[in-house]
Amino acid sequence: MIEETIIACIIIYMILRLFITQNRLERMPYLNVINFGVAAVITLKNPSPLGAITSMVYFILATVGANAIAFTISKVKEIEHGD
Repeated sequence: MIEETIIACIIIYMILRLFITQNRLERMPYLNVINFGVAAVITLKNPSPLGAITSMVYFILATVGANAIAFTISKVKEIEHGD
């Protein structure tokens, strides 16, 4: 129960930071934390085999999203620095 509360507080804090931050590049890591937090909440709220499968699928898709975020950040930095 306490784990869910801690994760929910982290997610809410990241959502607030997501809306406050003006720079799109700075928003991406916050979005990444939110995605992984949601995967954790799915696992904690539904401790059944179906909940585990759902969480694994969401975690895999969140990882793909995280890789896309990292790729985007690296490409933007390349463009900005002219590398």
